[in-house]
Amino acid sequence: MITNLKAKLRAISSSSRSNEYADLKPRDRDRGDFGGRVVDGAGGRYVLKTALHGLDSSFGIIPLKTLICADFSDSSWWARLDVDIDIKDVVFLDTETTGLAGGTGTMAFLIGLGHIEDGGLVIRQYLARDFDEEYAVLAAVLEDLKGCGMLITFNGKAFDWPLLESRLIYSRLRPLNWEGRHLDLLHVARRLWGDRLDSCSLASLEENILGHSRPDDIPGSLIPGIYLKYLETGETGDMVRVIKHNEWDILAMAALLARVAPMFRQPAVFCDDVELLGVAKDLERAGRVDEACRCYRACIDRTNIGRVRTQAQKKLAFLVKRHQGSGAAMDIWAEMASSQGSIMVLPLIEMAKHFEHKEKDIDSALKLTEQALSIVYRQRPAASENIYEDLLHRRARLLRKKGRVEGSWV
Repeated sequence: MITNLKAKLRAISSSSRSNEYADLKPRDRDRGDFGGRVVDGAGGRYVLKTALHGLDSSFGIIPLKTLICADFSDSSWWARLDVDIDIKDVVFLDTETTGLAGGTGTMAFLIGLGHIEDGGLVIRQYLARDFDEEYAVLAAVLEDLKGCGMLITFNGKAFDWPLLESRLIYSRLRPLNWEGRHLDLLHVARRLWGDRLDSCSLASLEENILGHSRPDDIPGSLIPGIYLKYLETGETGDMVRVIKHNEWDILAMAALLARVAPMFRQPAVFCDDVELLGVAKDLERAGRVDEACRCYRACIDRTNIGRVRTQAQKKLAFLVKRHQGSGAAMDIWAEMASSQGSIMVLPLIEMAKHFEHKEKDIDSALKLTEQALSIVYRQRPAASENIYEDLLHRRARLLRKKGRVEGSWV
């Protein structure tokens, strides 16, 4: 009875997978190899396409050999992983799917994996030419991933891996656990270039950071429709371009990792002013106070962008205040307040706090508070009413203290 029940359940599962897209007509099983080879795997047939990008090749302005030679020791703090990156233990993963919103009906019909091997970057692409080849692709990809110690994706924590995980579970395959070993380069890119670029999409990073332009590329938003059209018509032209798009995505991830690794290792050498600010924030978050201070200071000294300098000064001053006391931050606040054309209230308030509470210099605190009030008053109504009210209360308190010191009451 139990055996029969299991057989029925398998039949129902198989039927539900094949009927998931029942409105699409099944086609001839002779579907071509797309320049790869048709593999008869344990789970069925699929296409495997392999490409080798040697050490002498480049992606945009990034030579591939810089990835092989990069120093990833002490990388766990900026990658936010449990272990340091071992480039020979890494797999780059990218998927092309039947939908961009995810969900139980979305399938990854093309899965690309990139490994660093002796000859360079080897990219293996697993293609399901119809829905009945999904299980074979997933089983083969799972076997490939089992030999890897770290997963690297771009937006993969939010999309690629959760989608694959759900499809593996649906297919009764056990997904791998990448907890503490999954680096999503999108988050790293946002921390480094989010203040500079309008978008930190992979396409934007390729153009603005990696110096690469894709000839005859297909926008990712069109790929689900191209695959469904291929299933209906059997026309392979656009599918070949989709496969190339997936290969480029993996190359872009490898180049991006090669670009960011030395930036965190030697920020003063490999970063510009905006990038220094991003690295400094990461250093501060990781508790590397001395290194963060040096990065903030280098950013302040280099940049010609007012908002970048102001942000670096504020971050540095608060970091120094937190770890060394408000007195150590006074030079930074004074530097901000004395900047040409400065209309900043924050440094005046912070200096007033120090003079009032630490130096007990009521006159200096009152003078700075009056300066801040004058600036806020001129900026009204754009300035915050809360700041204005707080300054009024501060002035009143200082006047009372001044009266006590002088032996009179105000």
